Amino acid sequence: MKVPVFDSRFTIHAEHPAYAGKIIRSTLSGANSDVVEDAALLTSALVADAMMHPGADPQLFIDTREGHIYVEVRDSDVKPQQVDRMRLRGWVLLILNALACSWGIESRSDGRVIWFDLSF
Repeated sequence: MKVPVFDSRFTIHAEHPAYAGKIIRSTLSGANSDVVEDAALLTSALVADAMMHPGADPQLFIDTREGHIYVEVRDSDVKPQQVDRMRLRGWVLLILNALACSWGIESRSDGRVIWFDLSF
């Protein structure tokens, strides 16, 4: 079985967690369904977490390469000094730790970025 080759990078406004999951499923169409669903679940959870902040306007950045997906959810409304792992809701931390190959939170001048990557 040949592994699909994906090579795309794009950023969208993640207007709703379910919409973000659809984007992931569409982007990874043809990849291992377990990995696709893990990526969709993680992305939806991160967007839902970002939308908990008043005035949130999360952006979704996706970078796919052969056998790899990297996803960022950027939340420009969060002040950089508020960025830490404990600000994520507990269930988001649980699924990130359980499903992602690696993940992290970064403080940037324009807010916070939560990212994860998966192999497929």
